[in-house]
Amino acid sequence: MPVRRHRLAATVLVIAGLPATLAASPAEASKPSVTTTVYDTFDGSESDYAAKWDNPYGPGEMAAGGTRTHDGSTFRASALPFRTGADFSVFDHIKYLGVSRQVFTVPDKGSVTFSLTIDADTVGTDPAGRVIHGVYGPPGCADDPACAADAKPWQALALEGQQAGATLHMIDFRTGQLFDWFVSGTTAFALIERLPATVIGSPDGGTRDTMYTQIIKEIPVDQGPHRVSITFSRNAGSSHVDYTIDGKRVARVGKVGVPLDVQKMPFTGIYPSLGVGEDLREEVDSVAIGHGLFSLLDAFPFQHPDAPEHSVSVPMSQRLFGQGAAASFDDMVVTIDDRG
Repeated sequence: MPVRRHRLAATVLVIAGLPATLAASPAEASKPSVTTTVYDTFDGSESDYAAKWDNPYGPGEMAAGGTRTHDGSTFRASALPFRTGADFSVFDHIKYLGVSRQVFTVPDKGSVTFSLTIDADTVGTDPAGRVIHGVYGPPGCADDPACAADAKPWQALALEGQQAGATLHMIDFRTGQLFDWFVSGTTAFALIERLPATVIGSPDGGTRDTMYTQIIKEIPVDQGPHRVSITFSRNAGSSHVDYTIDGKRVARVGKVGVPLDVQKMPFTGIYPSLGVGEDLREEVDSVAIGHGLFSLLDAFPFQHPDAPEHSVSVPMSQRLFGQGAAASFDDMVVTIDDRG
C-alpha cells in the first residue's frame, strides 16, 4: 500500500474566540466562523466513492477501456489514451467527471474554497501546443466529405492542458458558472466559464450574450502531486475568484460572470466572448465539486445553436491523436468562511 504523503483531519470547526474543544452556545454558534470539512479522503472502496460522487454525464472513458482504482490511499482515474470523442456541443470535453452529491451554500458575505491534491500524468501531448484542424460548419461536417469539401478551414493552437488534463471544478448548476483548474504533465491553467442553459439544463444558464469560456493563465509545473484550490468570495459590493496551486495564488478574477475581455483583463486569448456577460455576484448561491479528466480542443461557443456562424466541426482524427491522462485525487476539502 502506498505511503500517505499527508492526512487531513476529518472535520475542523473554528469559531472566533472559542477553544476548539469547547461546545458553543447558540449565541456563540451564530458568530461568524470558518468551517473546514474533508469531503472525501479517497481512501475508501468503490461503494464509498459512489456514495459521495455521481457521474451525471455518463461513464465516459471508463466505459471504453479506462479504469477507476482505489488503493486505500487515493482514487485514480486513468484513460491512456483517450478513446471517446464527440463532435457535438461540449461533450467531447468530458472524458470523466465525478460530481459531488452534496452542494455547498455560498455565504452572502464570505467565501467557499475547494482544495484538492492532484497527481497528473499525460501521454501523447505536446507541451508547446498542438495545432488542431477543423472546418466551420455544423456538428459532423468535418467527417462528412460532402460537407467538408465546401467548408472554410479552421485551426487553433491547443495548450497542453487542452489536449489532456486532470481537473478540479467549482460548479453552480443553476447559473452555469464554473471555475476550473486543469493540471497536465508539465503545465497547469486556471479557467473560468459560464455554460449555456442548453448544456447546464437550467433556464438560468448562459445565453449567447452571457456565456463564455476563457483560460486565464497557464503556468509551468513540476512533477506532482499538486495542491490546487479555488475560492469564490463575495460581499455587499463585489465578488472575485482566486486560483491557488501549492500555496501560491496565480490568478484572481473580479466581477464574476463578466468575461475577461469585456473587463479588459489580460488572459491567454482563449477564447473571445460573444457578449457582455452578466454580474453574478448575487446569483451564485450554492456550488458543487467536480473532478475528472478532460480535453478542450474545439472552438467556443462549441456549436451553440444561437451562434451558428461560429460553429466549428473537428474531425475525430484531430480529437483523438493518442493523447490521454491519468490522475490520482486525494483529500477533497471544503472551507466555508462567513466572516465577510
